[in-house]
Amino acid sequence: MNGSKDILIVDDEENIRWLFTQALEDSSYNVDTACSGEEALQKIRSQSYFMVFTDIFMEGISGLELLQKVRDTDHRPHIVVMTAQDTMNNTIEAMRHGAYDYISKPFDFDEILKLIDKVEKSRGVQAPEPKVEQKTEQGQDDFSLEAIIGKNRRMQDIFKVIGKAASTQFPVLITGESGTGKELVARALHHYSDRSHKPFIFINCAAISRELLESELFGHEKGSFTGAVETKKGKFELADGGTLMLDEIGDMELPLQAKILRVLQNNEFYRVGGKDSIRVDVRIIAATNQRLPELMKAERFREDLYHRLNVINIHLPPLRDRTEDIPLLAEFFLKKYGKTSGQDRIYLAPETAELLMQYPWPGNIRELENIIKRCLVLVARGPVLPDHLPDPLLTEARKTPKAGKTWETHLGNVVRDFLTKNQESADGQLYDLLIQAVEKHLFEQLLESRRGNQVATSKSLGINRNTLKRKIDAMGIEPKKKNNDSNPPSH
Repeated sequence: MNGSKDILIVDDEENIRWLFTQALEDSSYNVDTACSGEEALQKIRSQSYFMVFTDIFMEGISGLELLQKVRDTDHRPHIVVMTAQDTMNNTIEAMRHGAYDYISKPFDFDEILKLIDKVEKSRGVQAPEPKVEQKTEQGQDDFSLEAIIGKNRRMQDIFKVIGKAASTQFPVLITGESGTGKELVARALHHYSDRSHKPFIFINCAAISRELLESELFGHEKGSFTGAVETKKGKFELADGGTLMLDEIGDMELPLQAKILRVLQNNEFYRVGGKDSIRVDVRIIAATNQRLPELMKAERFREDLYHRLNVINIHLPPLRDRTEDIPLLAEFFLKKYGKTSGQDRIYLAPETAELLMQYPWPGNIRELENIIKRCLVLVARGPVLPDHLPDPLLTEARKTPKAGKTWETHLGNVVRDFLTKNQESADGQLYDLLIQAVEKHLFEQLLESRRGNQVATSKSLGINRNTLKRKIDAMGIEPKKKNNDSNPPSH
């Protein structure tokens, strides 16, 4: 191996190593494998790979430990971490420790090939290794690693941004509808940063009158206004060395925006009524549910401040756009508040979970949290049933057609039947057998609906033409001929 097309696959599951080998060798890559972190580290120290795909959970040296140890080797390949447990903490920790990307099982090898192609194009443009410091004990800022939940792909991408942005000092602008979890994201950025041992200070700019907001932010000197009976530190001073979150910054008045801009530019400010400037080292995270570009057009938000704040932008999707996360969030709140009230055996009935996924959630996660609190009042133990949900939610949820859920229920029954018949005889091959069977039906029926047109079929599937051709040949599928090819010959 010479490194130019060499890829190392690290996983303690033989079938994963085999799948990667087959897929990547078909695309002309040289594939080497390792069944443990120890074996992988030995190979990386002695050979040159341009990419490494490693499982995160392995006995001995884990994927995260491998990431750190590779930093000390002469060869520094791009490392992609892979796991079946795509939690926020795993994603962020992988990105913090220098992973190039993070992918979840089961794999889409077309996406993996795109990822490899992206790395190949970027080779030679190597970023500095991120500085990783020993983290302080969890809980200093009341941030829970379980607080942010997201299997949704957009949320997974946000976790990656948090992992990369946390150790920088740049301002962050978090946007999204009310109730989408902007404060939790800000706390995650602080928790994973080098400032985690310093204060995280939060202020809602919309909840304080404009007369008092300046004093809250910058503090005041004794006697500077009526009621100022003593000198008081503001949020900027309290956050010195740490992080200050300016929530709902879109509601801030223009004169105060100018003063915030000066702090961002010079790291100094004056208390209300003060004559001496005060220097601070504060990272700013701003958040808003408003559209700041529209406010700028209306001359209600300073363009220069916007660009200062918008160095790193994180946009949180509304809950209605991440429906797969709704049951996970609901179960999280059931456990969280159920333990508080001594109710630890309460769970969602399947039909209740389905209704929650059909509801549009105008109040987003905050509304879901309050609904779950209400259910805990009504349910002593056992399942949360549809009758426990408020009538307006039931009415709105039932407006949504259930067709989309019907086929999922049917698919669940099919998978259950497959497992019943094959679990003992095909143990160790269940994944491959089921995926191959489903793929074959999908390709056959889609090809038939496209009259055998492989270009149209590959476009509908979202895979390239060569991949489709390779799968058709491997499965022995005979595509239906197009209608104009199947007409009987004329006499």
